[in-house]
Amino acid sequence: MKRTPIFCLFIMLLSPGELFASVISNGDFATCDYTNWSKDTDGFGDISVLDDFTMTGSPDCAAVINVDSGTTEAFFGNTLFQNISLQSNMVYELSFDMNIGSELSSLNQNFVADSVIVGFGNGSGSLFDETGQEGFLFETDIDGSSTYSITLVLSDALTLLNPQTLEFQLLIGFDAFGSDSGASFMQLDNISLTGTSTTVDEPLTSALFGVSLACLLFSARTRAQRGVL
Repeated sequence: MKRTPIFCLFIMLLSPGELFASVISNGDFATCDYTNWSKDTDGFGDISVLDDFTMTGSPDCAAVINVDSGTTEAFFGNTLFQNISLQSNMVYELSFDMNIGSELSSLNQNFVADSVIVGFGNGSGSLFDETGQEGFLFETDIDGSSTYSITLVLSDALTLLNPQTLEFQLLIGFDAFGSDSGASFMQLDNISLTGTSTTVDEPLTSALFGVSLACLLFSARTRAQRGVL
């Protein structure tokens, strides 16, 4: 029976990358409030005193953003965002759970869909996608109820944005006759942005090389003892 030292098996399982904690704070809204998040209504900052930003599900809370109802103040839209810091030489993965819904739908006459947009910002007013180009990570109209669980791998180009924000926007839809005055919501939870290093520290590299060399020598000696070339 062919035998391989346990440390050789272990070295095969080692990953050259190092996983870091999420750069998003309070992404699971465990505090049941918007600690570490910023809120904006119509570009004027955190001005709403009504139900534009609420919480649901205590004690297992989730954020809820609302528009287009009698108890909200937004005329154009609400944005939830957080300042972040992305580093170079890292591969980032963004994930979040989203539940959206509208009081009216395309089954109703004169329906005008509100919309959801998710993207990275740099303070210019533009949004950027996972490749660092102008665009969106996610965009959809709200037509009834939908649930999403989204995971995206991000480009290193995003580290060039300065400043860096992750933004969730809920926008009111308009047509030639205005909005339909049908309320919409966006519920968010489990927002995570984790990075994995693409470089290996020199001491770890040396250790991996040394153990790998020992494995090769052991294998060669075993074959020699058995008379196998």
